[in-house]
Amino acid sequence: MTMTLIRFLPDFAPEFLQALGVNLTVAAHAMSVGLPLGVVLGVAQLPGRDSMNTGPGRSLGLSVATWTRRFCAGAAGLVTALLRAAPAFVVMYVLLHAMPTQWGIGPEASVALALAFYAAAYVADTLQPAILDWRIGGTAGVQLFLTGLVRCFFVMVLSSGFGAAVGVVEATAVTLRALEQLPTTADRLGLMGCVVLVFIALRQVVNAGMAALRRWIPARPPRPPSPPRPMH
Repeated sequence: MTMTLIRFLPDFAPEFLQALGVNLTVAAHAMSVGLPLGVVLGVAQLPGRDSMNTGPGRSLGLSVATWTRRFCAGAAGLVTALLRAAPAFVVMYVLLHAMPTQWGIGPEASVALALAFYAAAYVADTLQPAILDWRIGGTAGVQLFLTGLVRCFFVMVLSSGFGAAVGVVEATAVTLRALEQLPTTADRLGLMGCVVLVFIALRQVVNAGMAALRRWIPARPPRPPSPPRPMH
């Protein structure tokens, strides 16, 4: 670490930490939109508990209910597939430049909504096995779902860096601007190393949060299998 970089860091650090707060805020907004949307899509695709109950006198009602459930599941699956396939970078530009101006979607909001699409698809995909595992008395699926949410949030913190392309002053934009001010390659590499260390520390905090989530979920005894239904 050169003296130039040492003198540069006190001015860079506050601006970088403030910009990192923008990354965290954008990811939090994306999760606040994507999580409830993903829960709705995931629940809609769950198989019904009474799918095997087709006793006499209920066939017509169950047929209507089954048809409705399958239609909702198909629609939710289609929406999830579209959200999963939508490129976040392209969605950001569409939201920013193609939406009516009266909607007031600014750069940060467009990044958050683009990442919310990813979060919703992720939640919908991972919620189903968690609920199915919980129904039979397991907790492993729920643990994976909750820790996956933490990982998803961390991924969105890193991915929100593409907001620099539309003028969002976040950690990537501040770092790139700072790199242009340093005179030597050694200084630039040193600054990049400092930034990487910050994100490593952030990842360690995420890992600690995931470990706490695993300890928080109590173990459940496995549910005994249901007795066979009598034949009529």
